[in-house]
Amino acid sequence: MSIPVQNLYHLLTYAWDQLDEAEEVAVTAEPADSMLDLLARVLVQGTTHVLKRGLARDYVPEVELTGRLRGKLLLSESIRQQTLITARSWCAFDELSQDVPVNRLLKSALHHLLTAPELDTSLRREIRGLYVRLADVALITVPDIRVYDQVVLHRHTAHYRLLLNVCQLVHEEVLLTQQAGQRLFRNFTGTDKRMAALFERFVRNFYRRRQKTYKVGSETLKWAVKPATDEAKALLPIMQTDVSLTSPTRKLILDCKYYRKALKQNYNQEKIISAHLYQLFAYVQHAQRQEPTRPVDGLLLYPVVDGKLRHSYQLLDTAHRLRVATVNLNQGWQAVEAELQGLLEW
Repeated sequence: MSIPVQNLYHLLTYAWDQLDEAEEVAVTAEPADSMLDLLARVLVQGTTHVLKRGLARDYVPEVELTGRLRGKLLLSESIRQQTLITARSWCAFDELSQDVPVNRLLKSALHHLLTAPELDTSLRREIRGLYVRLADVALITVPDIRVYDQVVLHRHTAHYRLLLNVCQLVHEEVLLTQQAGQRLFRNFTGTDKRMAALFERFVRNFYRRRQKTYKVGSETLKWAVKPATDEAKALLPIMQTDVSLTSPTRKLILDCKYYRKALKQNYNQEKIISAHLYQLFAYVQHAQRQEPTRPVDGLLLYPVVDGKLRHSYQLLDTAHRLRVATVNLNQGWQAVEAELQGLLEW
């Protein structure tokens, strides 16, 4: 599935829930841009923005052999090394420094991009210029992507949030090759599992941000069964919706399916994927049982880059509907947003 690079960036900023930060770091993809080039553009713009504001600084612990008392005197160490006879001592103190985790991760991501041979030449030149401006920041390796989970942002570093998400994506996708010093960008859009999670978060955050009628979230539905034993109960899978939109008069359950085709061939006829429809039907039935006075609709939503799908099925003797729809991601972004908004009125 081919999605325009600029639209992928919009998907990411919604999925990360960082629209405000993205507006500050306004980036427009060039027609020939790859996803790697776009991420590089974001880092160029974002790093430039951060440098103008001033790099994040914090107090970091330092230990120094000095001729003047500073901070805490490390008496035991000074005696052990017999430095006092030279009128010097070991001292521990906190120094205000730019060499802090957020800047280290940023510099490491820029270094990754510089070693990617497929990066656009002009972007490489811009990144190299920014890289040298981080001379006071240590260059680190990131052996485990979970290091990003340990970063704590506060009020003065909140503007790093978008940059760090891009840095994490660079660290995840720019892989070391067998050629010394070179790295290759692994395009995450070719990974259906990764894109499925991205598509789901995008849809949920889009509706959370772009409309006010519904309360938006993911919810866990209770099974309408009575297990015979505790063991049987423990074996029941969790029934959790991708997106639930709830208003005083209606509930809409969206099941987001990132599939390359919304329909499949069955005896030379196109059919809705049965497992998807069964799952949505179960969601609607259980949600309706929990809230019998509120109409519940279900919507299977697929991304496509061409074509359009709109089908609706009324459940007999109820006010509930099952619907199947697509959103075309291969169009201008305003049209994508309008199409998603229109699904709420369909």
